[in-house]
Amino acid sequence: MQSQELLKQVHLKVSLARTSVLQQLLDAKTACSAEQLYLQLQQQQSGLSLATIYRVLTDLEQAQLIERQYHQRTKASFVMRQQRTQFQILDLQTGQIKAFEHDNLSKYLASVGRCYATEISQS
Repeated sequence: MQSQELLKQVHLKVSLARTSVLQQLLDAKTACSAEQLYLQLQQQQSGLSLATIYRVLTDLEQAQLIERQYHQRTKASFVMRQQRTQFQILDLQTGQIKAFEHDNLSKYLASVGRCYATEISQS
């Protein structure tokens, strides 16, 4: 139901396609590409085409519910737009980008840096 409420708040018509894509993004712990969303929705037998998912992602981005992100000039990925500051860290061994957020970021970043045996500078 949260996805339907968000769609109503931004004055978008509540449709199966929009609700399904938005719910997947709400449930996701990391950024998802359109292709990843397509595969996840196919497993749920949603019947949505890849073109429909791209159209819905564009609608949601224009309504400022989601953000499009590019990592290392590869395919775009999509995340829910956050009111809080969200940071990302790149695992150089796996290439995965992990998102995190925290209320007291300075202390948290220092501890993350110690875990990865590096110093994190703030700009």
